Amino acid sequence: MARAEIRMGLSSRGASLSVTARDLRKMDGRKVKEIFRRRLEDAARPYPMRVRASALAIPTKPGGKHTGLRARIAGCVSLSSGMDANAAYVSVWVDPRRMLPDYRTLPLYMQGVKLGSRGGNYSRWRHPVYGHRDRPWVQQPAHPYFYQAAEPLGRAAGPALEAALEDITRQLNA
Repeated sequence: MARAEIRMGLSSRGASLSVTARDLRKMDGRKVKEIFRRRLEDAARPYPMRVRASALAIPTKPGGKHTGLRARIAGCVSLSSGMDANAAYVSVWVDPRRMLPDYRTLPLYMQGVKLGSRGGNYSRWRHPVYGHRDRPWVQQPAHPYFYQAAEPLGRAAGPALEAALEDITRQLNA
């Protein structure tokens, strides 16, 4: 899964950085992470909808027949957030557990994911036509839907982190 990492430069404006660090240590760590988690979640909230729309926009062949795979993939897009001992995080992801058991790898095939030497290669997608295994199988091209819809979340997280830092600074100065 793609991972975005954001580093921010901090400078002291007026107050000494050591004083700010001392005050920050006095603040409850769980409260600080909760501020970051809440701001990141607010920034990420529109992205599951964008990924769902991207999955539903995958083209179908002319003729109107389809299996509903695009809608099933769109229904599996989730937003999750949380905190661990060192960080607050937010994720937009496709939860394969929400797919039918025989369909769990199909979001990867539709995206065309190549996982390298340890994982599988989901760039080549062969399947029976409408489940008829005795008939000739077809090869279907991947239709990437996830990354182009979710990639802007990394840029949106920057202002959210700045807002969280402003909230923390306000609470330290109160």
